[in-house]
Amino acid sequence: MRKESDIKRKRYYFILWFVWGMIMTSEAQINIPHFIFSGMHHLSEGRYVEAIKSLNVVINASPDMFEPYFYRGIAKYNLGDYQGAEQDFTRSIEINPMFSEAYHYRAVTRDRLRNYQAAMDDFKEALRIAPLSAEIYVNRSITRMGLKDYENALIDIDSAIKIKNDIPLAYLARGLIKHQLKDTLGAIADINKAIQLNYFFTEAYVRRGAIKYDIGDHEGAIEDFTQAIKMEPDNPAVYFQRAIAYIKLENKKAALEDMNKVLELDPYNALTYYNRAILRGEMGDLNGALEDYNRVLVLNPDNVLAAYNRAITRHQLKDYQGAMEDYTKAINLFPDFSKAYFMRAEAKRMLNDEKGAFEDRNKAILIEETIAKTHDSTLRQYTDSTYLASIIEFEADFRTAAAVDGRIQYQPVYVDLEQNFIVTYLYNDSLYVEQKRGEYWLKKIDDISKKVDYKLNFGLTNKETKLTPEQIAEYLKDVDLSKKLNPSDPLAYFFTGILNGLIKNYQSALDAYNKAIQLDPGFALAYFNRANTRLQMIEDLKEQESLPVVISFGNNLQQPYFSTKTPLPDYQDVIDDYNKVIALNPDFSFAWFNRANIKAKIADYEGAVQDYSKAIELEPNLAQAYYNRALILIYQHNNQPACHDLSRAGELGIANAYNLIKRYCSLKN
Repeated sequence: MRKESDIKRKRYYFILWFVWGMIMTSEAQINIPHFIFSGMHHLSEGRYVEAIKSLNVVINASPDMFEPYFYRGIAKYNLGDYQGAEQDFTRSIEINPMFSEAYHYRAVTRDRLRNYQAAMDDFKEALRIAPLSAEIYVNRSITRMGLKDYENALIDIDSAIKIKNDIPLAYLARGLIKHQLKDTLGAIADINKAIQLNYFFTEAYVRRGAIKYDIGDHEGAIEDFTQAIKMEPDNPAVYFQRAIAYIKLENKKAALEDMNKVLELDPYNALTYYNRAILRGEMGDLNGALEDYNRVLVLNPDNVLAAYNRAITRHQLKDYQGAMEDYTKAINLFPDFSKAYFMRAEAKRMLNDEKGAFEDRNKAILIEETIAKTHDSTLRQYTDSTYLASIIEFEADFRTAAAVDGRIQYQPVYVDLEQNFIVTYLYNDSLYVEQKRGEYWLKKIDDISKKVDYKLNFGLTNKETKLTPEQIAEYLKDVDLSKKLNPSDPLAYFFTGILNGLIKNYQSALDAYNKAIQLDPGFALAYFNRANTRLQMIEDLKEQESLPVVISFGNNLQQPYFSTKTPLPDYQDVIDDYNKVIALNPDFSFAWFNRANIKAKIADYEGAVQDYSKAIELEPNLAQAYYNRALILIYQHNNQPACHDLSRAGELGIANAYNLIKRYCSLKN
């Protein structure tokens, strides 16, 4: 088991640079071997986000090296960012066309993207360069299995074993191929060999257990699943499989215990809630079953099976009105659901709606007659459709933070727009030094504070800093602002505004910014911070409401929902200030970013996308702009460019992007 990684979101502070449009990085010598080793070490430990950060340093310093792109591609692959991984492997190949492993890994990635012909082309090229690589044959055989080309898959795996006969995965793969070719004894013999080569090969026990389950050896399957659990006690998928095997043996108590364990490890697993609901219903716990169906429908609101089964459960509990509502939901999702019409007729009859019951029974009979006679009903049309798959699909990753280590794409996240940037006070030396090492510098505030001996350091951040008045007093105890801040200096009022904002004394902050602007009408940063302070005042007043900035889409695959309760007048003064900043300094990317966030709040999504795009044009490494633009594009059902933006945002350090890539960039979506 890999050690669990503690992934924390990067805090983005930026120090203000003298030339507004000039973004610079450190000119110090980069220790490239150190960062490559660091990236590889993070990869080996499963800390994929950290690996990307280290490899980015190398790529930025030496963009013509092929290795860092390759290793970063592996990290992205493990985070589920297959498009980003493919791009990195492609760049590695462009730099070094004879690097067989880049073709190999790109082939595997293209397999995941279901670009099978391109994957096969890459496998062929990889084998041309490295014809004795057994691993390439193994992975090509797995792609052939996915294409159900079992005969050629077997030829590939035999070739791999001839080259190298001690690869456990090769024997496992051959076992799975033989199982598909109905050679069950040969399949189990090969998987036994895989286990002999690696006793701790958990996947081999799981696969052998699944084969035993398929041939009716449920006790043998349970033995294998139990062995796998001993080696990986935090793997929810194996508990689920063992639960299903227990059900076959009619050991419902043990099955229920295993399903409970799955949900302890993976509390957002709709498939397990659904199966536990069925199990609870069979055991007479109708209220428990109802509770589980409720959870399924929270995670998968359009699941027709859960709606229908919850209707049946409500029917059994004599909640006929609730049952009728769920039968109606199932019918709306699947108009040819004859059983739902029959059962709704019964619910209507119990509610003394004989006319409605008669109509539903007749509709159900008509549907069944149509299916029997014409074979051309809506049901037939939906049989192989994406729509049918979408209404019977359950959210079930069978992943936990403990089980996946650095694969943060499986961790549940609360999704929100990245917040506005604001100039703030860096309240201690260690924080100041840490943030000075950041990627962005605007030296103007730094230089002026040193010049007048304020002993105050200020920077740009989009993470809220909360300080009490007592903490502010403690940090400023050695600074006598009354003596050192010139009352005719707009910077004195600007600093005063910042400090008041930190303790949420917004009116005093606004008064200070107003005075700074009065003294210097071209003081763009004062307009910038005044806009942010006005925004904070609005949101603090509305904190009990559903704020428009929130994009809520839980743990299901529905589109995000943008609230539009707050009218434009609430934000007009904020927008006016950002407009002024942009007029004074059109190259200040953070002003474009902040204005985009306000446009998102007032449902001006096209305007928001345009402003995020301008921010990116001015600062190509502004991760927050890529991330927020992606959220808007997803809301607009424009997933392809959104997925590109999420890949870039993740590459630049926003870990939550990988969760959204998993949910919105898989081919089924």
